[in-house]
Amino acid sequence: MTAAKKATNPFFDVDFTKFTTDFKMPGIDINEMMAFQRKNMEALTKANKIAFDGFQAVAQRQSEIFKTMMEKATTQGKDFSATSGETPMAAAAKQTAAAKTAYEDALNNAKELSGIVSKSQEEALGLLQSRFTESLDELKVAIEKTETAAK
Repeated sequence: MTAAKKATNPFFDVDFTKFTTDFKMPGIDINEMMAFQRKNMEALTKANKIAFDGFQAVAQRQSEIFKTMMEKATTQGKDFSATSGETPMAAAAKQTAAAKTAYEDALNNAKELSGIVSKSQEEALGLLQSRFTESLDELKVAIEKTETAAK
């Protein structure tokens, strides 16, 4: 948007802080409402940080898992090629054991990653749930205060 258009648009010329201080409704404390919303935004920001930190932890752990997996694959490849003198049955048994170990590792890694995600989600949702309950309590107090002032 150009400066000329911005200057002619009446919505950009409104000072919302002045608007809220001039805005008076009986029984509603604007400053109290703003405090409620500030607390809500703080809780949302904290929950987003928790979720982001969880995402980072999962990404870091996935990287570690991938590195470990590549190291194991390299080692196993060398082991399989070094034992070319074994019987086909012995080689197949060794490969089957390696496949079983890889499968078990994959399941354990998936469980671990799932646990990290679950913990992060539970923590973020718990924080939001707590703030929602606080918000309802604050609203109740504000309503009671308004009723008392009206009497």
